[in-house]
Amino acid sequence: MSFTRSQRSGRIAACTAVAVAAGMLLAGPAAADGAPKPPTKVVKPADKRAGGTLPKSAPVAGTQKLQRSGQATEGSAAVNRPRFDVDSDGADDILYRGNSGSYYLKASSATGADTDFFMERSDPNEDFKDVIPAGDLNGNGRPELLQLSITGKLSMVEATSAYYTSTAQWSSGGWNAYNKLIAAGDLNGDGRPDLLARAHNGTLYLYPGNGRAGADTPYGDRIEIGTGWAKFDQITAGADFSGDGIPDVMATLPNGELYIYNGTGGVNSFLYDGEHIGNGWTTYNQISTLVSNNGSSYVFGRDLSGQAYLYQGLGAGRLADRFDFGKNWNHQALIVGQGGIPAHGKSELWGRTGEGTLFAYAGQNNGNFTDRQQISDDGGFPANEVGISLASSVNTSSFPSMLWTYGGGLYQEGNYVGGGWGIYKSLVGVGDLNNDGYGDLLALDGSNVLWFYESKGTVVGFFDRVRVGGGWGIYNKLLGAGDITGDGRADLVARGTDGALYVYPGTGSGTAPFSNRVQIGSGGWNGFTKLAAPGDITGDGLGDIVGTDSSGTAYRYEPTGLQGLNTFSGRGTIGTGWNTYKELF
Repeated sequence: MSFTRSQRSGRIAACTAVAVAAGMLLAGPAAADGAPKPPTKVVKPADKRAGGTLPKSAPVAGTQKLQRSGQATEGSAAVNRPRFDVDSDGADDILYRGNSGSYYLKASSATGADTDFFMERSDPNEDFKDVIPAGDLNGNGRPELLQLSITGKLSMVEATSAYYTSTAQWSSGGWNAYNKLIAAGDLNGDGRPDLLARAHNGTLYLYPGNGRAGADTPYGDRIEIGTGWAKFDQITAGADFSGDGIPDVMATLPNGELYIYNGTGGVNSFLYDGEHIGNGWTTYNQISTLVSNNGSSYVFGRDLSGQAYLYQGLGAGRLADRFDFGKNWNHQALIVGQGGIPAHGKSELWGRTGEGTLFAYAGQNNGNFTDRQQISDDGGFPANEVGISLASSVNTSSFPSMLWTYGGGLYQEGNYVGGGWGIYKSLVGVGDLNNDGYGDLLALDGSNVLWFYESKGTVVGFFDRVRVGGGWGIYNKLLGAGDITGDGRADLVARGTDGALYVYPGTGSGTAPFSNRVQIGSGGWNGFTKLAAPGDITGDGLGDIVGTDSSGTAYRYEPTGLQGLNTFSGRGTIGTGWNTYKELF
């Protein structure tokens, strides 16, 4: 889109120039007179308690270890223990976060509606990127939760029987080195719950629990236990499906194949080789595992409609036929312990009419949107005066960040950042490009050179720009809001003037944020009059693409986790009437 200087010159106060060519964003004077009034905050879908009653039966003694080749049999019996038993009945409970950011507990012993659960936060403005049910790390009978911030800080809190958590009892930084953390249960056979961590390159590490949670770090030094785990789009663990009382790991490939890695109990290694046990698991955008109070294990799966199912383990890695568990799970923004990489920063679509009025649609985790909401004054953002970029959150918020240019100045959520931005043809906020957790900004200048601006995160504005490279005039659209390739890093999508579609995978480096482009769509993408990246609207953690054709019909393209021309699944129809809008963001 074009970012033009305001025509309301008589209403604009002089702006202090900035040395953009040098990448300097100097603090400017007050915002220009007549600047648009910031839009109102988008109202997300109302919370709905998730349906379903957790299976329960009379507790029985723990299952004895079954001897396998090379496995020791000494010691006490292994027990299939729950990771998150808040009501102390010996079974897993489910914790989830609604669209509002509030948490709810589905207790296995409850007979009524799910109860509110208060999650202590060090930053009241932050919804954690992920929450992991860690098990009882200190042996006091209460389960712990691990909270992963967008900046890579991992904090441990304890869940109380009164359905709230303690303040953080331990915190540690640097966990953004991994794209997935998995509560594994006791994999090394010492009776303490362990943690699995997958690096972006697919290396899997074990952090052994040490029993010192609350008084010291809860885990010992990491141990590398395998490579090649980048191929899995979902990983979950902590329940026994082999019948030996030792927790196993389950993982799905993007093509829907389900694998089980049986735990060894820490003899010579931690996991046996994977075994293929099922197909068709692309049905579910999130999976998890549960343990009931008689030691039975279940796989939980949520489909696109929000219907959840359970599969009971039959031993030897086999699963019974699924049965309906409950509805309304698409209303949950995060299911604690879910198998996919969680998304953060954007899940909505904005439209600007020809008159300059803004409307917004909130994502519902089912591939569609809520009814539209008018979020600006009538004609408040005329296209010939105001350029707009709806960036994936540039701070700790789970909402997108609205950036706009007016009179050559840049505004961030209504705050004036600085002048000199009239040199750019477009601004694109694809998400976190340098692995610090905050969404960043890309700017394309009139010479078709692309620049990277690192967000300051906790304050308004950006650091000095870094040159990405020239020659970007071969594309007529740049967009992106999150992870397209399935590695947990934000990616840039580019449409060529010939109608082909490409992705520039994110690297996590601020100095070289993208690797070489990969073609992900053959010719024909020029058939869309509008393209936008609303973030994750299907609940699988991957960023989706929306395109509208000349008839005004909108289509959704969701990433599969596969590569190249298989990056997107077949398109899904969102609806008609989208010619109402001149632009989508």
